[in-house]
Amino acid sequence: MFNYKCIISNLLEENIYILFDENKDAIIIDPGLGFQLIDDFIKNNHLNPIAVLATHAHIDHIASAEKCQSSYSIPIYMCKEDSLLIENYEKLAGFWKVEAKKPKITNWIDKNETEIQINNFKFRCFFNPGHSPGCMSFEIDGIIFCGDLIFKGSIGRTDLPASNPLDMEKSLESFVNSFDKNSILCTGHGEQTSIAQELKTNPYLMKYAK
Repeated sequence: MFNYKCIISNLLEENIYILFDENKDAIIIDPGLGFQLIDDFIKNNHLNPIAVLATHAHIDHIASAEKCQSSYSIPIYMCKEDSLLIENYEKLAGFWKVEAKKPKITNWIDKNETEIQINNFKFRCFFNPGHSPGCMSFEIDGIIFCGDLIFKGSIGRTDLPASNPLDMEKSLESFVNSFDKNSILCTGHGEQTSIAQELKTNPYLMKYAK
């Protein structure tokens, strides 16, 4: 049995998720700018952070990753295809005028990996490049943390450095046909939604409805 909390970051209103189980173990997903908000929730709920899990390496999703890593002595998981973005982390942080240390990615996930297990948390992995080279979604118990792949009524940008519109098209079509349509989408920005809802109403996804 898992629960999760969505915390809205101070940078671009990015969604930070804290997923936790009945043992109080917690995984911090996409810790954007807002470490104090994360830490307050962790402490107020007596949680035990065990890992950071990043859907991709854009600064708004990992600005607090290093702070979480050093404060809680936990590993960081991320798809290896985003390693170049990590190498250029300081440049990207400077562009966004964010003071944040570069995180050390301790557990690179191969793009062909289909599952990862972190203690009692078993995630199904889905490699979905386009928004960034290493975008990856993570599903657990019918809940998909999809980062900036899909939003309610929209999709992630593909006009950023290292983005690829053609990869995004392929990822979207494959994604919506790889999961149960009733799966909940915990998006990187905005409200949560579902695959079924987006196939009906999202102009970028309606063409994939079957």
